[in-house]
Amino acid sequence: MSRQCSRAAFRILFSLVFCLGLASSAGAQHAFDKAEFAARRARLFEQIGDGVAVVFAAEQHVHAVKFRQSPDFFYLTGVEEPGAVLILVGPSKQAVLFAHKRSEQDVSVEGPGILDEEKPAERYGLRVMPSESFLRMLHFTAKNSGAKKLYVPLTAPDTLQLGRGEMEVHELELSANTLYRYTPVVKQAVARLHELHPQLLLADVNPLLDRLRWVKTPYEIERMRHSGRIGAEGVKAAMRGTKPGMFEYEIEAAARFVYVKMGARGDAFTPIVASGPNTITWHYQKNNRQMQSGDIVLMDYGADFDYYTSDITRTWPVSGTFTPEQLKTYRCILEARDSIIASMKPGVTIKQMQDVAEAVYTKHGFRAQFLELGRYVGHPVGLSVHDVGGQDPNTPLQPGVVFNVEPLLEFRDRKIHMRLEDSVLVNETGAENLTARVPAEIEAVYALVRQKGFGLD
Repeated sequence: MSRQCSRAAFRILFSLVFCLGLASSAGAQHAFDKAEFAARRARLFEQIGDGVAVVFAAEQHVHAVKFRQSPDFFYLTGVEEPGAVLILVGPSKQAVLFAHKRSEQDVSVEGPGILDEEKPAERYGLRVMPSESFLRMLHFTAKNSGAKKLYVPLTAPDTLQLGRGEMEVHELELSANTLYRYTPVVKQAVARLHELHPQLLLADVNPLLDRLRWVKTPYEIERMRHSGRIGAEGVKAAMRGTKPGMFEYEIEAAARFVYVKMGARGDAFTPIVASGPNTITWHYQKNNRQMQSGDIVLMDYGADFDYYTSDITRTWPVSGTFTPEQLKTYRCILEARDSIIASMKPGVTIKQMQDVAEAVYTKHGFRAQFLELGRYVGHPVGLSVHDVGGQDPNTPLQPGVVFNVEPLLEFRDRKIHMRLEDSVLVNETGAENLTARVPAEIEAVYALVRQKGFGLD
C-alpha cells in the first residue's frame, strides 16, 4: 500500500474511532420534567406574596440560528414558545401561560406551537391560554385578587450571550442612535401594563429571579456537568495538532464539530479564537488569521446543552512550547486558577477569591496588572453565559453556585493577553471543576498539542 493510501486509511480509521467515542459520550435528551419547573414557580410565588408577576418570552427572530428562549422565561416554564407571556397570581398561586396561535404556514415551517398540542397543561404543568386572553385575565386579576403589586422586568432581561448589565448598555447604545427612537419591546409592554393598571405598584421581578437562578438545583447541575464535558472535549479537540500555518477558523471548526456530535443545541456564545496580536481584543470574532511560529493562541468557547452553558478558555503555544516570556505569564495565571478553585467553598465570598488571586499575582510580580484589571476573577454561568447573581463581591458562595474562574494577564503595549477559564461548581465541602477534562498544566498542554489533530494531514 502506498504511503498516501496509508495516510488516507489512517484518517478514515481515526475519524471513525473518534466519532464513535464522541457518540458514546453524548447525552440523550431528557423528558420534560414539569415538577422541576413547578418547584421554581413555587419559589417565586413565595417571593411575590400576594402580588402578581408577569414574565415575557423572547420574540421570534430572523437570524440564521435556532430560536432560544429568554433565560428568565425558560427558567420558570421550560417552554420554547416565542412571544409567550407567563402570569403568576400570588393570592391564588395560579400560573397561566399565554401563547400565540400558529398559522398553517408557521406550523408547516416550524412545527406546531404549544396551543396545537393535545394536552399542554398535562405536559407543562400549567394552564395554557391564547395570548388574546391575557389582558382580559390581568384586568380581572387586578380588580378581584386583592393584589397591590405588579412584578415585571424593570431592568433588562439577560440573553444567552449578554448578562443583564451588558444588555442595559446595549439598549442604551441603541436608544442613543439619533436616526430613530428605540424602546425595547419589554419596556413597551411594561409601560402598557402600567397604563392599564396604574393602581398596581410596579416592582422589579428580576432581582427575585436572580436570587433563585444564582443557586442551581440538582436538575440544573446535571445539565451543567454535561455542558462542561461537551465544552471540554471540544476545546481539547481544538488544541490537538495545532501548528504554524493553520488558520484560527480551523481550530474553531474542530471544537464546533465535537459540540454538535455530542448533542449540544448550539454555541454558548460567539467563539473567540485569537492568535498573536489578536489576543488583546477581548471579544475578537473574526477568527481568520493564519497562525505563525512563536504565537500563542487563545480559545474562549463553550457549549449550550439543554439551555445550560459552559465557558472555557485555554491559551497554548502554536509551535508546541511557550517562549520563556510566555511561560512566566502562563505560570502565574495557572497558579491563580488553581488557587482560586482550591479556595472555593460555601461561605467564601468573591472578594476573598480576589484576595487569593492577588496573592498569586503579587508572588509572580504582576500585582499592578491585576489591580488594573479591577481584581477580576470571573463571573457566574448557567442559563446565560454571563449568568445572574453574584454581582456584589461580598456575596457568599453557596452549594449549587456555578462560577467561572477566569484569571488573566495582558500587556497591551506588547500585544500579549493570556487567560484560563473554567466552570466551577460549589458543593457542600469545596468545589468541582466541571471543565477539568481539558488540560491546563504545562506538560499536559504540550503533549496534547503534539497529538494528531482531527481532520488534519
